This record gives sequence, structure tokens and C-alpha cells, in this order.
Amino acid sequence: MSSAVLVRRARSRSPPGRFDPSRRTRPRVEEEPAVARVDMASALPDDMLLEVFKRLLPPTGVVRCAAVCRSWRRVVSRAGSGTFPDPPRHLGFFRNYGPSALPPFVHTAGVTLNLGFLPVSRVILIDSRGHRLLLRELCAGFKTELKLLVCNPLQKTFARLPPLPIGGHLVACCAVVPGQGAEFRVVVVLVGATSPNFYVFIYSSASSAWEVATGTLKRRLTPHQGPSVVIGDFVYRLDCEEKYIMAVNTTKMTISVLSIPRAGMRLYTGNNWIGKTEDSRLCFFAIREPLIMVRWVLEAPRKWTPQEPVALRPLMNPATVGDLHGLKLSARIADQLMHGCKLVSFGGFCEASGTLFLIMADRVVSLDLKTFRMERLWLNDDEWRPLGDVFPYEMVAWPPAIKDSIW
Repeated sequence: MSSAVLVRRARSRSPPGRFDPSRRTRPRVEEEPAVARVDMASALPDDMLLEVFKRLLPPTGVVRCAAVCRSWRRVVSRAGSGTFPDPPRHLGFFRNYGPSALPPFVHTAGVTLNLGFLPVSRVILIDSRGHRLLLRELCAGFKTELKLLVCNPLQKTFARLPPLPIGGHLVACCAVVPGQGAEFRVVVVLVGATSPNFYVFIYSSASSAWEVATGTLKRRLTPHQGPSVVIGDFVYRLDCEEKYIMAVNTTKMTISVLSIPRAGMRLYTGNNWIGKTEDSRLCFFAIREPLIMVRWVLEAPRKWTPQEPVALRPLMNPATVGDLHGLKLSARIADQLMHGCKLVSFGGFCEASGTLFLIMADRVVSLDLKTFRMERLWLNDDEWRPLGDVFPYEMVAWPPAIKDSIW
């Protein structure tokens, strides 16, 4: 059989379902660039913008609008009291996460932050306070010297501090202390591994240099990881395992040791924490069963005054904590092993707003110490890497000014 050749003739019309651009009868409308849309929106009168902002989902919509440009931020900042819901007490929190070279950020107010602008390969978070993070660089020789960075993720700025040689000493304290405007200080305490000697280093951004003082303690300290809080000229750091509070006087560059209150319960890492009151007094927290948070306030040197206990279970409103309301929770590790309870522990403290962060069954929960309102913020879905300490990123200025904001 001879092969057949099929020849199709070109048609003047396009086949069904195919668009012929040569037959367009209307002019093409070019897509308007995003920058032009922003400029057109910025040209609206302030009162019209305010009416639009009031109809957005609070508080994330207001935060995002305030971060677009200066004119929109001015509209939000000039709004009268009661125009918007109360601003969020924090933007979210950072956390140390093993697979990530840089600590990731969990946003809770609609603003996403990251540390991708840092010229480092790997860091861990040590402290967070006043829009600043204190990070330690993990690089060659990090066990023999301390390489620290202070950064502001909102403004995308950072400062690399001169490295400190550690030698045979242990790092007992690392804290960032905010100052006026862009100024800050960093406090580092080193203690002898086999002797009671100590060194206090204070870095000032104004001088870009370290000051150092040395001395001797009455007893040798074996420091472990613990939370810190800044009150006036003092930096306090809690050692949860050794059960003491180190007090660093940043003016005299001296160290003293405070005993923790007699809690009448077994204390271990996670079920006790420190913070400060609204009138800037040191406070100590502990959780005992059945989920009762007990508190003490340092009224005078070495004098702890107990406060009214707070029952956490009644604060778990299903509308704010979701599925946590019905879970079996306990602050005792034994209940987790023997009775299948999920562990409750402290995770962080937001000094600017007096907000405690709790870890409840792989969920991060905030507790406002003024209103005692509890709210579930985030669920950790990585079962192989449980949550540790979280580092709250405070809402110091409202509305926040974020560098390089995009539409």
C-alpha cells in the first residue's frame, strides 16, 4: 500500500479555542506596576485611609499597613484612642532551631522578620531585649573565644563585637542592655572553672570597646543556662539547676549571689523563671500542681515577699487557647512519664509588657500578667525537635517602623 500524505491548508481563522493576537480589535492594556498602586493609595486623604484601616483584621492588618510607608504609619500613629484595638504586646518570637543556620522567627502580629541580612554562617540566640537580639557566632574556635553580634531585625542593622578570649573560664552571663536611641551595652560574666575568680566585661556601643573588672566570689559557681532580666543598673540571671540568682551591678562591675525563695516544691529546669514587675522589681515564678503559678517579689535585699497564686487551668478559655483546653497537662515530668500528661514549662518573659511565655504540649502560650489573659500563639509540628526557650520580640514602639517594607 502506498503511503498517503495529508496536507492541511492554512486557514484565515484561528481554530476554536485558540487566540489570534493579530485579530485584536482593542488596544492592549498594560498591567499597572505595584509601585504605582501604592502611590495611588498613598494619594488618598488621611480620613479615607483611616476608614479603610479600621475595617481590616486586627491587629495584623493595622501593623502591616503601618509598615508600608511613612505616610500610612503617620495615619495609624495619629489615630485617637479607641480607633483601633489595643496594639499587640509583641511581634512574635525567635527560637533556636537546629536544622536552621539562623534562628527562625514566628510572627504573631502579621510582620515577618528574618536574619538573612547577617553576614554569618551559623549563630545561636543568647538574649533578646528592646528590639535587639544578642547572638553568638558558631565558627572555628568558638570554644576558646566568644564572638557576639547585636542586631535589630526591624531596622536590619547589626554590630559585630570584638571577640573575647575565654581561656579556661565558663560563661556565666550574656545579656544585652538597651540604651537611649541606637545605643546599647552588652554584659558578659566569666567565672573560673576551678576557682571562684570572675571577670565582668561590659561593651558599650558608644565607645565600641570592652571594659573589664575582676574579683573573687565567696564560692565557686558552676553556671548553667538560664533566663536573665534587666532592672535599672542590674542584670539578674537565674541558674535553674544550681538554684541561685546572679546579680551583676553594671555600674560598679561587681557580682553578688541571691538565694531563690523557698518554694516548698522541687525545682528543676523549666518550672521556675524570673521577670520583673510593672514598678521594676525582681520577681520569681514557679509552677506547682495542679497547674498553680506561685510568685514572689524582691521587696528588699534578700527579702522575698509571696504574692497571690494564679491558677492556670481556669484561664484556659477555649476561644483563646483552642485544643489546649481539653489536654492533660502537668508541670511534673513524672506525670508525663507515668500518666501520659503533656509537660508545662516556662519559655520566656517579655520585659516591656510583662508577658510570660509558656510551653504547653509543644504549643507556645502567652500570659498577660496584668489582665491574666492567656492566648495560644503557635504549635510546633516538629515532633523530633521539642521546643526550648523562646525569645520574645517586644513591641516597644507603636506602630513599628520596619526598614525595606514592601506592599
